[in-house]
Amino acid sequence: MDAKFSDDTGSNSIKLSGSNEYFESIEDLPLWNWIKCTNGELEYTRKGSTGSDAQDQVAWDQIYDDYLDQYGLGKIYERMLKTMHKKAIAELDYCITGERFNLTQAEVQESVLAGMLKNAGSGRTIEQTLIHLSKWIGQWIKPKEISAKEYFTLLKELENYNKINKPTDG
Repeated sequence: MDAKFSDDTGSNSIKLSGSNEYFESIEDLPLWNWIKCTNGELEYTRKGSTGSDAQDQVAWDQIYDDYLDQYGLGKIYERMLKTMHKKAIAELDYCITGERFNLTQAEVQESVLAGMLKNAGSGRTIEQTLIHLSKWIGQWIKPKEISAKEYFTLLKELENYNKINKPTDG
């Protein structure tokens, strides 16, 4: 099992039912741990090696709530919800009518949704996005040395920079 990244400073830790220390926000959660948590490995919410699955879930919920408070759902999530709705309608139509076409439509929407889920819809992984961010700032970004908040802030700034400097047709 991989070792968990821990913060030796002890800052911003929460204690859940005992002496187990957890990250409490995206501000102090290393990006590496964020990646692991979004892949379902919630033990990476821990600063140390002790804790329980239930405590991991509570910590992750708190961290993800912090993410939503700071960055909101955004347009990509609205599109994802619409795609999920289309998929559900197609599945219900299939159940009602039995027409295979509706099941195919649901499968198409599932493929669209899977593409959106990759790194908030960009079609790239966080690791691939880090390469582009590193080129943009002229310095290699290591996921164990940058917080999730710093990553999302950089990503937002790169998007803003690209909007401002978008070449015009003509």
